[in-house]
Amino acid sequence: MNTAAITAPTPATLSQLHHLLDAGLALSATYRGALSSHLPMGQQALLELGASAERLQAWTERETSVLEPQTRARAARVDIARDLGRPDSDPAWRAHFAGLIAQRGPASALREALPMLLPGAGAAAFHGLIRTAHAVLAGHDGELAAGLAHWAACFLPLPAAGGATALDLASGLDALARLPRPAGAAGGLIFERMRAWGGVPGFADIAGGLPAEPDSLRELALLAARTYAATGNFTVLHLLTACHAMTVLMPWWPTPGLPRGFVTAAAAGLLASGATPALALARPPSRPWPALISAACAQDDAHVIKLTHAAWRLGRRWPDAAWRAAVERAIPV
Repeated sequence: MNTAAITAPTPATLSQLHHLLDAGLALSATYRGALSSHLPMGQQALLELGASAERLQAWTERETSVLEPQTRARAARVDIARDLGRPDSDPAWRAHFAGLIAQRGPASALREALPMLLPGAGAAAFHGLIRTAHAVLAGHDGELAAGLAHWAACFLPLPAAGGATALDLASGLDALARLPRPAGAAGGLIFERMRAWGGVPGFADIAGGLPAEPDSLRELALLAARTYAATGNFTVLHLLTACHAMTVLMPWWPTPGLPRGFVTAAAAGLLASGATPALALARPPSRPWPALISAACAQDDAHVIKLTHAAWRLGRRWPDAAWRAAVERAIPV
């Protein structure tokens, strides 16, 4: 008798994911004040990493226990000039984007929304962007509306000077490192520190000169992966997963090059991290992807799950040892 066939775990399915995402729409995008819910992002990542149905359900129940119910929309319509960047407008934005997706389809909705949202790509320290990308990968319209709404409600514009002197990445990093440290750089949430750095004299000129070519995203993503591998910095982890999210949304970018709003947010994110950027790996990774993915699926921390998922997908797009090195840092032996 083949007992392995009887005891093998049942794999999670897209149908199961959609059922869980449907249920999750009753929950708020934030909890404990301004912390972003990682529930739908972790669910989609676990499915794609190959978690079992039992593991996906158990992780969902654990994560849901700390979340809060969604509140009613305070208005049937959003006023873009008034509501962009207002956290209490999230329910109204959900209704707005749900209607747009129902009328025009998800692709057209993304083409309309991204030019408005990418100038504030660091919203909720990139979680609006990241949640939107996971919703695209899940193919779930309701979750896509929720991701776009979180992005719009937490919109975080940062300054970048037009016509600034062009810089290569290394020169840009040197220039950022010479900026004076703002008073609000030491504490608070990531987006608060990013906003503080955005107000520093000279930041806009540097951000406006950083590379924004189509291949600049690969450079930024590898920088984030190598820096995380060297430091384990929590803010840099968010930059890495944000870079992955940008690759997912690339077909709907409003410009042929990397949108300036994301480049500016990445610069502010690096400064907010306080980490020294690493341009090379100190040592190569030692564990193969199957072992790392299996370990990630057993993790309770949504950040580790999302990091592994992002790095694994980026590694298939742009092969490099840095992706595995980043995951190894997040999942010690």
